Amino acid sequence: MEALDSPSVTQTVLYHLARIPGAVHRDTLAEAAGTTPDYAGRILGQLVKRGRVARVGRGLYKLSVNVRDEEA
Repeated sequence: MEALDSPSVTQTVLYHLARIPGAVHRDTLAEAAGTTPDYAGRILGQLVKRGRVARVGRGLYKLSVNVRDEEA
């Protein structure tokens, strides 16, 4: 049940990517998720491999698919 009480780092990173318009720096996401920039970078790398996040510059990431685009 603990996992339901607190969101994972991955969920928190995705939440902040969706909430902040445009590209977001890895360090900003790490701070928002309460983790280190290195760990956030590993999480973001996994999300890029899965196609959920796009790397748009050095340390800059954005969601690769807009939720509204999927619903249409």
